[in-house]
Amino acid sequence: MHVIDITQRTPDWHAWRNAGVSASDAAVVLGVSPYKTPWRLWAEKIGMLLPEDLSGNPIVRRGNALEDTARRGFEERHDTLLLPLCGESDTHPVIRASFDGLDNNGIPVELKVPHESTYLQVLEHGVASEAYRLYWHQVQCQIHVADAAEGWLVFHRAPGIAVDFRIPRDETFIRDTLVPRCLEFRARVEKKQEPERDPERDLYTPSGTELATWTRLSGEYRRLAAEKAKLDAALKTLKSGLDGIESQLVALLGDFAMGESAGLRVLRYAVAGAIDYKAALADVAPDVDPMRLERYRRASSDRVRITTLKEGTASGPFSEAEVQALRHATETDMGFYF
Repeated sequence: MHVIDITQRTPDWHAWRNAGVSASDAAVVLGVSPYKTPWRLWAEKIGMLLPEDLSGNPIVRRGNALEDTARRGFEERHDTLLLPLCGESDTHPVIRASFDGLDNNGIPVELKVPHESTYLQVLEHGVASEAYRLYWHQVQCQIHVADAAEGWLVFHRAPGIAVDFRIPRDETFIRDTLVPRCLEFRARVEKKQEPERDPERDLYTPSGTELATWTRLSGEYRRLAAEKAKLDAALKTLKSGLDGIESQLVALLGDFAMGESAGLRVLRYAVAGAIDYKAALADVAPDVDPMRLERYRRASSDRVRITTLKEGTASGPFSEAEVQALRHATETDMGFYF
């Protein structure tokens, strides 16, 4: 292994990771990650899309905050010292790893500080748990980079509460699957050859004439959305005024159900409350199998949600000024003909 003198979670570290395939990328490259697809990772590597900012994620923040505690716990349990460092494979330098720690024998140790529900699943299902099966790929990649015979996967919950898995090197997997797929993926990044997209998970990104159309529509939508926001604010103010008048009129009614004067009629009436069917079912048939209720579910329907994004918050970098400029240009062209 070639050790890289770089501090983790710094801009230089992010750039170094982006220039290769890191151990944390392994599950994504192999298509087994529930969090990211190979296409999404490829798009981030070539700069088409920005990586998701996880700095505000409470689980990620907790993991970062407790990493040192988890490291010390492993050191105490196994009477060893862990050295965090970064390295590249001697045989394939584009395959890389940022180790939470290498023990005294050069064995990689991957530390996870998961949510309580994930930790309980690991306790119950062990090597069959989803978390173990997912991170197993990361540890195998670390084993390859470190040229080690085994690795450790640690799930830390609190001081003195952790589950340690010793993972032996799977040479067949590393040789026949991991390394070839990682090298193939890196080649796609360097040549900008797009992997196949998953329509259910990946973004559609227009190009050519479709990009021009999308950009024009984006500018027009943003303009109309801004106007709607102003009208909504005015409507909210008007409704507040009407609600205040209603309260005063109801107070004037006293015990009367209706009143009328000066061209204004007020009627007070009762509306029956909705039945809490969930509570009713729990009371009448508490042991019913939820799957039996699926036959009564109405047909699903498609909905669309459109979100106007600001520069710096969008996955795909864009210039709002350019979007508005295209909209103005389109309006000018249409004005010429009409």
